Order: sequence, then structure tokens, then C-alpha cells
Amino acid sequence: MNALTKNTRIIDLTLDQLDVLLEEKFSKFQNSVNPKNDRVGDYDLACEITGYSKQRLYQLVSEEIIPFVKLPSGGVRFFEKDLLDWFKKYKNKSENEVNELAKTLPIRRNMRRKN
Repeated sequence: MNALTKNTRIIDLTLDQLDVLLEEKFSKFQNSVNPKNDRVGDYDLACEITGYSKQRLYQLVSEEIIPFVKLPSGGVRFFEKDLLDWFKKYKNKSENEVNELAKTLPIRRNMRRKN
């Protein structure tokens, strides 16, 4: 077998070389699109991760609140990483974080009009 170089033409490759090349490129592409620790699934996966019922997930999808991917066939898929990132966005603030935020906000006392 000849070694593959940048100057090797596709037409000069054997089927085995082409198969190895395509497998290598496809696995790199697949890993960049979907990392190994990121699962893809339907409503069952979303229920498992979020703890929401399917009915609640249907509502969140129809209101486009939760991250999802709509398939051409009409189905819906969820990425585990996207769901976890979505949850982190709504994390409750600790007491210290609330106090720090309160220091930065202007005080709005006695803002009502007095008659």
C-alpha cells in the first residue's frame, strides 16, 4: 500500500485506502458534531434529564422555551448538553450573590408620587 500524501489523487486510491480515509474523516466529523459525552434522544431522554412530564415538555417545545432540534419528518430531538446548559441558565442565586447584586442596583425608595 502506498502512503497517502496531500498530493495523492482520490482516483489513485484503492478501495481499502478510500475506506480507511472516509472512516477517519467521518469519525472526526461525528466527534466534532456530537461529543461522546453528549447523548441525543427524544422526549424520553428529555424527561429523564429534566424530570418534567412529556406533556410539560410538549408545552415547552411549542412555546420554544426549551432547546430542541426539529427533524424534517416532524420529530423532535434533544441534546443532553443543551438541556443541561439550559438548566444552568436558570440556576438560583445564593444569598451572597443576591447581596452583591443588591449593592450594584440603585435604591428606589419613595418612588411613588405623594398627593
